[in-house]
Amino acid sequence: MVNEVNNTLTNENSRNPSRYVCYKLSRVMRKVHRYYEGNLSQYGITPSQFYVLSAVWEKDGLKFKELAKSLEMDGSTLTSILDRLERLDLVERGNDPEDRRSLLVFLTEQAKENIIEMAHLAEKLDQEIKERFTEEEFATFERVLEKLSLD
Repeated sequence: MVNEVNNTLTNENSRNPSRYVCYKLSRVMRKVHRYYEGNLSQYGITPSQFYVLSAVWEKDGLKFKELAKSLEMDGSTLTSILDRLERLDLVERGNDPEDRRSLLVFLTEQAKENIIEMAHLAEKLDQEIKERFTEEEFATFERVLEKLSLD
């Protein structure tokens, strides 16, 4: 078995990074990121900011900790994203009347006016990806992504 691995590693084709799954995933993510950057730039936001806005749109008045957990984001990263979104007048933070230690995050009216258009951009990309697969292949693809995202 070790000899097979060593032979594979010395094989001429093995030097190409495209043989690695992580390289392929990275390439796809760069394409997705470029799509989002290009299309969200008209709103002055980044893909990460869009994900935060989408999560808050789903449940306006979401607790900070719940938001961080749902996005699998650490608190300091989320705080800096919310700071930028607040400066852009897209979110507001308020005290939680049930827990003084907790913050709630709300969309502003400006964000509510644009979030549907932003979501359509995401749905358009989803549709373009889905069109590359049969229905069964896409269901498998989603299951594989889900497995890969588990800790």
